[in-house]
Amino acid sequence: MVEWKILNVSKLLKKSTFKGEGSLMSENEKTNKKSTDDLIEVDVEDIEDITEAEIKEPEKVDYEKLEMDKIREEFQHLIAKNKTDKAVEKYMSLFKELKQSNMEKSDYLKTAQMVQANFENYKKRAYKDQEWSSFQSKMKIVERFLSFYDDLDRSVTSFNDNPDIGSLKEALNLVFSNLKATFESLNVKTIEPEKEIFNPQYHEAIHIIENDEVETNTIADVVSIGFILEDVVIKPAKVVITRKSSNNSESS
Repeated sequence: MVEWKILNVSKLLKKSTFKGEGSLMSENEKTNKKSTDDLIEVDVEDIEDITEAEIKEPEKVDYEKLEMDKIREEFQHLIAKNKTDKAVEKYMSLFKELKQSNMEKSDYLKTAQMVQANFENYKKRAYKDQEWSSFQSKMKIVERFLSFYDDLDRSVTSFNDNPDIGSLKEALNLVFSNLKATFESLNVKTIEPEKEIFNPQYHEAIHIIENDEVETNTIADVVSIGFILEDVVIKPAKVVITRKSSNNSESS
């Protein structure tokens, strides 16, 4: 911006050089003057500022308006020259172009509507496919547990008919063994952290007891085991942790 102002001021100084009758400049003086103008330094603050508002931005060209003005001028020229046939011919040509443009516009609109309809149908199909895939996943998991339901149902019925604790215990152990095997096949691991150090990523402390014999935050009891599915904790183990007694803490 400063360089532009300096350039304009230099031009203004050149234009304002007095060249009257009583002061003729020799060729050497003109050459020296030109060299001096090229090297002149101008303090922009000492001259009238050229604001950015004075620099007009180029106006946007409305090509559609220009085309309409051109067509209007052509019609006025033909009518002024009494060339009615040419004017009618020009009108028919423009009418055909307009009709063709409207047809293309209608085709584009139909194509856009068809694409939009196809996209909406695709979204509906994708949603249904996702629902069906989710249903199939649930169905496979339920199928794995149906055998446990049958085993427990037979055990309960057998116990009601013949209340034998030994048979019931044997049946429950069998069901539990099958359940563990199913969890292993699904890549489900258990979290049983007894006597480990509390880790909030895998454990949930539900109670704290005082115990000076072990380190603080040691897991004293597992109330409910946790489960991990493919390295993701889906249920933390609920545990009881320890801390030092108040007297021992104060003495420490």
